[in-house]
Amino acid sequence: MVDKNKIKKKVFLMYVGFIILLILVSITCNGQALITDKTFNKSQSGITVVEFWSDWNKENECFWLEEISNAKTYRIDLESETAENYEIKVLPTLIVFNNGEEVERFEGNISFQLCPRRTPKKVQKVIDGLMINKF
Repeated sequence: MVDKNKIKKKVFLMYVGFIILLILVSITCNGQALITDKTFNKSQSGITVVEFWSDWNKENECFWLEEISNAKTYRIDLESETAENYEIKVLPTLIVFNNGEEVERFEGNISFQLCPRRTPKKVQKVIDGLMINKF
């Protein structure tokens, strides 16, 4: 005979596991760590690419950032103090930093998009240049 309490317990544990998985997935967005104002300065060592974004512009996320090499990639919300400090006016906006110093900025067009064919190459070229200058 099937023990209904055991089945309920298993279903409950599966549900809890699923919720935990959803939370973990939402914390890392497409390989980019989600950062806040508190963690922004701590993430600025080395070469970093920060995407400023908002929920209302999800269809124009820079999914290709996970393909960028030799740099850490992060995402921070437009409503953050950091976005205000960097005077972010357009989404998406990507800023390449080298040890916390802004090196280059890429801003979306009037349709709130960055060209997915050209922009990744331009971003990688900036990063590669910074890597070469280290030597």
